[in-house]
Amino acid sequence: MEGDDIIRKRSILCAARMRFSPAMQPYREQAIDGFVRQYLLNSYSEEGSTLQELEREGGRHFPAASRAITRDDMSKSLERLVTGGVVTLGGSRGRATFRLSENGLAELREAQSKAEGLFQAVVRRVFANAAEGPEVYAVAFLDALCRIFSRLAETYVRLLKGDVSRAEFLSEPAILRAVRGTGGRHRGMDQPTFEAGVLRFFREADPDYDAMKWNMAQNYYVARTLGLDATGHLLSKEVFGEATLYLDTNVVVDALEERARHHSGFRALSRACESLQIELNVCQISLDELGRVVDYNRELIPRVVRQIPEATAPRVGSIFFQLYRERSQANGRVDLDELFSRFVSARKALENEYGVGLVDDRWFYEAREEGATRNLAAAIKRESKERRGRGKGPASVVHDALLLRWIERERKRGNGRTWLVTLDTSLPGACRAPVGGSSRPCAITLDALLQWISPIAIDPDADEAIAAAFSEAIRYQLLPQEARFDLRDFVIFAEMEYECGELPADDVEECIRYLRTEAAGLDPADPRDRERMARAVSKFFADPGRRYRQEVARLEQQRREDLAKREEVIGEQKRRIKELEREEARIRALSLKQSACRRLAIGVVAFGIVESAIVYLAARYGAGDNLFQRVLNSWQYLAGAAAVCVFAGALLLGKERLRALGWPFTRSLRDT
Repeated sequence: MEGDDIIRKRSILCAARMRFSPAMQPYREQAIDGFVRQYLLNSYSEEGSTLQELEREGGRHFPAASRAITRDDMSKSLERLVTGGVVTLGGSRGRATFRLSENGLAELREAQSKAEGLFQAVVRRVFANAAEGPEVYAVAFLDALCRIFSRLAETYVRLLKGDVSRAEFLSEPAILRAVRGTGGRHRGMDQPTFEAGVLRFFREADPDYDAMKWNMAQNYYVARTLGLDATGHLLSKEVFGEATLYLDTNVVVDALEERARHHSGFRALSRACESLQIELNVCQISLDELGRVVDYNRELIPRVVRQIPEATAPRVGSIFFQLYRERSQANGRVDLDELFSRFVSARKALENEYGVGLVDDRWFYEAREEGATRNLAAAIKRESKERRGRGKGPASVVHDALLLRWIERERKRGNGRTWLVTLDTSLPGACRAPVGGSSRPCAITLDALLQWISPIAIDPDADEAIAAAFSEAIRYQLLPQEARFDLRDFVIFAEMEYECGELPADDVEECIRYLRTEAAGLDPADPRDRERMARAVSKFFADPGRRYRQEVARLEQQRREDLAKREEVIGEQKRRIKELEREEARIRALSLKQSACRRLAIGVVAFGIVESAIVYLAARYGAGDNLFQRVLNSWQYLAGAAAVCVFAGALLLGKERLRALGWPFTRSLRDT
């Protein structure tokens, strides 16, 4: 099928990593050689292909690259590949043909097989729940990724450098627009499922997803260098070789803590710096700022830790707090001296582990009060507020201004390859220093630096870690982000002695956002500002619409309902007990009555027998002329026997059985 052919011919560019060797050959020539090898693989035949056929092959399947690669470029590339044994020359003098050698063909086919395997695995996982089956979405998915990365890769790098703002970047035809434009060209698939799958690919952290994103962005960026930089120097040592990089405080923190997000990236960078002879330095003012940050967190974390709901804690953007939380959950208590010990001895750790040099110059202290520093600090504060939604503190902006001015000073003194490496995306756009007639940012983010130097200096073994870091960076830039919180956001709750840790996380987070709007610019350390913030917090939580108040009302209502249910259950149990008691009494009365009847019957029979015996004896031995007179003359015996029988019967029956027999016995007993 045509779609399968597209996948086969594009996937190696999309999913296989394009790397460069640190040789004397310019990187542009190596990039051209890579594309020519791809052309030869796509059009492979035993007879070989002519130069004109290879040009047409490139124009059909790689139009952007073919426009940048001239016929002369291809001719020289084929000469290099023939000399290197990658390509064999055949045909006649007037019609030269080129074919991949056995080793070159095996190498490329292995790479292509791995690339296609990775791509197919990603498609199956991204569209695993598609009713039509994942394979229906494969061609459209690849088409969408090609559109996204070919259009955004260059802009993304410019964003990381600070050449464009995030707003400008997002105005580009980003993910959704590219996906919707792609979906209309492919039939037989569900558009919402397709869009959800592509967004999932960019949102989720997965080794296969990360590798594919990293390779596509890197390779398209390399491809763009063919046209953007005719000298081939954009990725070469002429830009980064023997440069001097100064580490910002945030980079130092991630370098020291192995669980930090950029730790693996920094370790890869430090190894790359050795091969490129890049010098890594840190300024004493950055170590001083790190000391202030450590002291601040050491004092603040125990104060606010009980104010942070468990659901909010993972979104607190402080590596120190996350370390504290991790150890607290594991051990139940945290030794603060041990927690911060590595950061207290940062200077020694940086030198021993990464070979980072220390720069401490009087200029930093003399320039602190200069007007240029104050002006740049104000610009940094504005830039930070625009990008991050809140301005930096006075000490932080002065520190950043001094570092940027130092970079500018070093460049003016002749070291044009001097940069500040930072994780703060607001710094690259805050200061630019003229170098060679152009204006370049004094700062570069670690993400951008890794992307630039990875094809020439990053150890392939570090690809997985770097791909994960890059994936998170591009996800942060392309997609809407969940809210992040600072430890400072919870100070007001500690000052007011609130117990927010047990409140609903949504309410606490919404209150913080409310304070950022209603109490922006207020200082919790100032008593007057703190009082205003306290009123704002009280007003917020007093709102009956707040979830915690709704929860309290719900719990109160539930308590009342539980009490009513409990009383109802108790009443029902009492009624049941009474019924059981009545039933028991009825059964007992019935049993007594039956017993009384049996005993009464026995008594009556006994009475009859006794009376009959007396009548018999009277009739035989009594005085009188006839039977009647003899029985009548024996009345005292009959009466006495009757009295004895009645008395014995009463004893035999007892009061309870007599009552069970009912009237007239009940009345007789009541009268007595």
